Amino acid sequence: HAEPVAAAETLAEVPEHVLRGLPEEVRLFPSAVDKTRVGVWATKPILKGKKFGPFVGDKKKRSQVKNNVYMWEVYYPNLGWMCVDATDPEKGNWLRYVNWACSGEEQNLFPLEINRAIYYKTLK
Repeated sequence: HAEPVAAAETLAEVPEHVLRGLPEEVRLFPSAVDKTRVGVWATKPILKGKKFGPFVGDKKKRSQVKNNVYMWEVYYPNLGWMCVDATDPEKGNWLRYVNWACSGEEQNLFPLEINRAIYYKTLK
């Protein structure tokens, strides 16, 4: 039984709250690593070490998450491992559109957990 193929994302479908929340240094354009997705692109230099976040989404148990592309797992002492799931663009913010790097040389962001929230920090 094959999984249904997700429809391609388009810039026209990005929620208004996501566009309003974009930092001035970045914009959304079609992804270079996955043509079916939207990606985040720097349009101005960003200083090394700058933090962006937190990543926003619904808190769910891992068993409730159907697609792990738009989520992070975070450990909560009273709840155990929970997922912050931004599969629904209405529940996420612009960090939902950060795509993976194809190589270590291309990687310019690093995820980190601060007080049970996921942030991205620039590496270069």
